[in-house]
Amino acid sequence: MKRIVLFSLLLIFATTSTLAQEVRLPYPSTTALSYEKHKIYCEGNHISKRDCQAFLQLNAQEDIYRQYRSGLRMYNAGWGLLGTGLTLDAFAIGLTVGLCASFEQDPEHPTMGPGLAIILISVPVGAAGFACNIAGIPLVCVGKKRMQQSIDAYNISLPEPQTAQNYWSILPSNNGIGLAYHF
Repeated sequence: MKRIVLFSLLLIFATTSTLAQEVRLPYPSTTALSYEKHKIYCEGNHISKRDCQAFLQLNAQEDIYRQYRSGLRMYNAGWGLLGTGLTLDAFAIGLTVGLCASFEQDPEHPTMGPGLAIILISVPVGAAGFACNIAGIPLVCVGKKRMQQSIDAYNISLPEPQTAQNYWSILPSNNGIGLAYHF
């Protein structure tokens, strides 16, 4: 019992210290973000979705940050639903296999047929898992699209870099017309 309590406390401490880490972003505010192959890059360095959220909170307009935050929440909720659905589906398959094996071992005392037991127990669990999977897929897709749109909106909102252009021009002066080189 002491080991279980100690392990639980250690697990709680590890998760809270991991979640409480400070996000450090050494990137300047005029840096463009890129989104390639489901990864976010800033100055060629891969950053996490959480770091990108903190970056946009500091550097982007409020509506761009809110759009990214809602997209990230939808994306995470979709993956949570997919994980729950897959877990329920695996549980339903394991339950079906277990019920079928238990009825094969004791054919003399069946309380109900294996088909009825599978219908009453495994099918609702599997259907709930399937419903979670169906609900999770659009959430992942829409969340990812919102995150991409907010990154594109942030990049568009950045000011254009001012580059010095050298050029020749003809200008009037006190002595007449002259050729001038601007740099």
